[in-house]
Amino acid sequence: MKRPLAALTLTAATLATALSLGSAAHAEVPGYVKQGSYGWPDQCLSIGYQGKINHNWSNYYCETITPTNWMAPGMYYLWVKY
Repeated sequence: MKRPLAALTLTAATLATALSLGSAAHAEVPGYVKQGSYGWPDQCLSIGYQGKINHNWSNYYCETITPTNWMAPGMYYLWVKY
């Protein structure tokens, strides 16, 4: 009886930790501003790169909110640093 209870407790603790760590993935990086949202990762990267080579911003990164799949586009945020 103690082993199933211990396994259940360990599973619940692991799940709680995973959920709390997962929410921190969308935290803003200091110094970066959200420039826009895009449906495709290559679109986000292309606009970020063009802005950097045109000296509109000094750096950029794309954050995956919802990945694309075969049926629909996803959601990608472009973060830039001026």
